[in-house]
Amino acid sequence: MTSPAPSASAASTPQPEHTPVFDTAARRSAPHELLGLTSPAYGGDYNPEQWDEATLAEDLELMAEAGVNLVSLGIFSWARLEPREGRYELDWLVEIVDRLHEAGIAVDLATATASPPAWMATDHPESLPMSADGVRLSVGSRQQYCPSSTVYRERSAALAAALAERLGDHAGVVMWHIGNEYGCHTAECFCPACARAFRAWLAERYGDVERLNAAWGTDFWSQRYTDLEQVAPPAAMPTFPNPAQMLDWRRFSDHQLRSLMEAEARILRERSKRPVTTNFMGDFPATDYWRWAESLDIISDDSYPDPADPAAAHEVAWAGDLMRGLAGGRPWILMEQAPSAVQWRRRNSPKRPGQHLLWSLARVAHGADGVLQFQWRQSRQGAETFHSGMVPHAGRDSRTWEETVATGQALRRLGPVLGEPVRAEAAVVLDWESQWALSTAIGPVEVGERFEAARAWHRSLWEAGIATDIVPVGRTLDGYRLIIVPAVFIDRPELAGHLERAVTAGAQVVVAGPTGVVDTGAGAVLGGYLGALRPLLGVRVTDHAALTGPVGQSDPRGVLVSRLSRAVGTPGSETWVGLEAVSEPLRRVLERMGTPAPDLRAGGWAEELRVDAGSNEAPQDAQAGQDRGAVEVVAVFDGRGGGADLAGRPAVTRRTVAGAGAGWYVAADLDSLSRAALLRLVCAHARVRPVVADLPDGVEAQRRGKVLFLLNHGDRAAEVAGVVGTDLLTGDACTGHVVLAPRSALVVRDNMR
Repeated sequence: MTSPAPSASAASTPQPEHTPVFDTAARRSAPHELLGLTSPAYGGDYNPEQWDEATLAEDLELMAEAGVNLVSLGIFSWARLEPREGRYELDWLVEIVDRLHEAGIAVDLATATASPPAWMATDHPESLPMSADGVRLSVGSRQQYCPSSTVYRERSAALAAALAERLGDHAGVVMWHIGNEYGCHTAECFCPACARAFRAWLAERYGDVERLNAAWGTDFWSQRYTDLEQVAPPAAMPTFPNPAQMLDWRRFSDHQLRSLMEAEARILRERSKRPVTTNFMGDFPATDYWRWAESLDIISDDSYPDPADPAAAHEVAWAGDLMRGLAGGRPWILMEQAPSAVQWRRRNSPKRPGQHLLWSLARVAHGADGVLQFQWRQSRQGAETFHSGMVPHAGRDSRTWEETVATGQALRRLGPVLGEPVRAEAAVVLDWESQWALSTAIGPVEVGERFEAARAWHRSLWEAGIATDIVPVGRTLDGYRLIIVPAVFIDRPELAGHLERAVTAGAQVVVAGPTGVVDTGAGAVLGGYLGALRPLLGVRVTDHAALTGPVGQSDPRGVLVSRLSRAVGTPGSETWVGLEAVSEPLRRVLERMGTPAPDLRAGGWAEELRVDAGSNEAPQDAQAGQDRGAVEVVAVFDGRGGGADLAGRPAVTRRTVAGAGAGWYVAADLDSLSRAALLRLVCAHARVRPVVADLPDGVEAQRRGKVLFLLNHGDRAAEVAGVVGTDLLTGDACTGHVVLAPRSALVVRDNMR
């Protein structure tokens, strides 16, 4: 088979022939339309109850100086708003909203239900959450509530109703902010109320105990139930819990939290026409944000990359692309970032000079129509005293304040970007339930709690300059030329159908394991893993080979007496395996990457892969209605490292379908260089190019509509050629050659497009 070689040079990526279709885009307006913005939202969490009147007056002056046009108000104000059960004191809040409105500052008004007041804990101790060890957690922190607590649900609903009735039509309130960072500290609760709610949830899901027994496989370890009342939350146990029970527990815990948010949303919508949001936390593992997003008018996110992490810029891109996906391809709002350092890491590094503005612009580049901070004024007391604020402890005479003002000035110039889409030809498929199933499966491999595989493939695309969407398993994939499916652990027939149609239309699909290993009930897929994807890929996974790393330290003196054991090989004790490119195009890619050509490696895990019988006969496929080609082996395990027992077996395969599309399978956890090499080949097949070709190290390019963002994350100045247009930040004309200072950006309206 002849495969195209990657192009050595590439111009700016052309617009896709077909714009990817998002199911929710039609019913969700852009944030700037809903909020009445003419420039990106800018501001932060505002907590006036922590300060005196003189400070409040100063705040309004400083907000004007900084260009603040939106603040989040009342997030942690429940104790002030309802100092006694059923007694509301809202006048002070109304006054603050009035003053902000008069100053031209809009309000994202919180329902204040994120942290109950002390009286709820003392008057209703059953409302407190319980740990898996049976310990009631105490008041004095935040989020000290049980998601199933009747009292908490009643009081939070009543507070939301009181606020909406008083301020739902206030001209200064432009958005509702429900709760805050749901699940951040109390993602699950093991109290008696949650046990009852869990059993009710199971009864609705399965109908009766026999169906539950069948779904959970309870004949294993004599776990069979005769009554649903015998079922308990998976609290502290002697050993491994039932994976199916754990998966349903994750689903239930997510449901309980989501139902709190949905209940408040219904109350607000009955009394107010303002849009509603709640602040997500990136790829937070405990909550299936695909489901949460369906109930929200505006998608918003809290994101805190570590300035000390060289890969932090990718965290910005990953979170932005994910939020844009959750918004159905529409813009979103960054609800929280740190103006400088946080206070909760072991080492709390401040943002470097220019980094606050740079990362703010990067958020906009990845689809944000607003950039807000936690918080406006750095707290003088409390657990977050040393978390940075837009107004730091030092006040105006500080770098933080200077960069706060500079960021506001820059964002005011980006009105032309509002509402503009990010066009991507590549997509990464992300499935929260698969992550839950993988993390509770008790084998075969451990890949972490926060989508490590998806993050790794997304980072490789980002490093290559490829604009990328993040999409759920159930969404159609029309218009994408390249689709990555990493570690979708649950077998998803609907995803297989979408991929079949995409490949038939000419897309290149890359599937990486462990994928299609269990069904929706955490039961193993029989007959070879990959399940519904086997017909597309022409292969099946027959076993997993985990690499554990060194199993013990060898004693140098032991060679004198360990005559037998020193001669025994242990592939599983290695941390890596070697691969050999057997496809000529992949060999050419490697040769272009360096001299000598780098080798291919993987780590963590590998898989035993077999070509399905008859797949190389190119049969007519009845489902897709297209001829499938023979399975081509692109790379094999070469026996190095932990791959001795896999030597010569397929590691990367490719199967074409009539129409020039193909399904690739990767049976190992490729390292970054190997992913990059494979993606160069796949992108050549897919005809996917970077947004801007041949950028210098450290420079990222993203395009929104007619605006090109050039972001220099590096510590050195960088030169970029071929940039023509007007820099929106300065008004200067760009006539071809531009220079970006370290940690700086250009936002260029491209006059050539």
